[in-house]
Amino acid sequence: MNARVAVPLIDRGSGPPLLVFHGWSGSNRNVERWLPALEPSFRVIVPDLPGCDRVAPLRERHTADAYAAWALSVLDGLGVRDAYVGGLCSGSAVALALARRAPERVRGLLLHTPFLGRALLRPLIRLQLEALASPAGSLYGPLRHASFLATLHRRLFANAAEVAAEQLAADQDDLVRADARAARELATDLLQGDRLAVLRGWHRPVGVLVADADAFIDVPGVVAAVRDAAPQTAIEVIAGGHGWTDAFVAAQHVALVRLAASLLA
Repeated sequence: MNARVAVPLIDRGSGPPLLVFHGWSGSNRNVERWLPALEPSFRVIVPDLPGCDRVAPLRERHTADAYAAWALSVLDGLGVRDAYVGGLCSGSAVALALARRAPERVRGLLLHTPFLGRALLRPLIRLQLEALASPAGSLYGPLRHASFLATLHRRLFANAAEVAAEQLAADQDDLVRADARAARELATDLLQGDRLAVLRGWHRPVGVLVADADAFIDVPGVVAAVRDAAPQTAIEVIAGGHGWTDAFVAAQHVALVRLAASLLA
């Protein structure tokens, strides 16, 4: 934890600041594999989001915009005037919300598996978010403690057959630590709005990384939509799914090094 802010965070590397948001009901451990690629170019700052990893939830609804407002207070607490901003999956929605809320404080965007809108999510993931947002979503609270069900879910929907057992256990720990209200509210928000609208008016650097067989997003649709909305975007498509194999991590490293260079060019 950085002593200057009352939030658990990673704060490593050198260079211009890069603020990164982790994925849904996750923790800053989600992006630890990014660090070797990014630390030589950036001061990488990765906070645990409110409602995740036993961090106190927000008092207001947990929307991407609410998280963006909170993130500005984190930057202020660190004495950071402006930064590059990145996100993984649902964290990309927070990054785009921050760019919309305070564009003068965002130098560029780094989006990994971006959640850009309902239509660009895969059908099964869209159904899961809709279930969480429904009255039946109240069952999420107790079910997230069931390791068997959580592991089965990942094997069915998140390429988890490719993930080492210890990583699945870490992901389950994150689920248990997450606040159920925060998870449901963010799931609801992810289904709403057109986050591509931010990119349509964005003229600063953008880097996007996707895996060609990702289980969460419509990869061809996302790539086409991003190229149309922000032609200046550098896009890296790597082999793999939403699992974290050794080959995936190695390809991700190379792609992130290239995207870091493009953001700073």
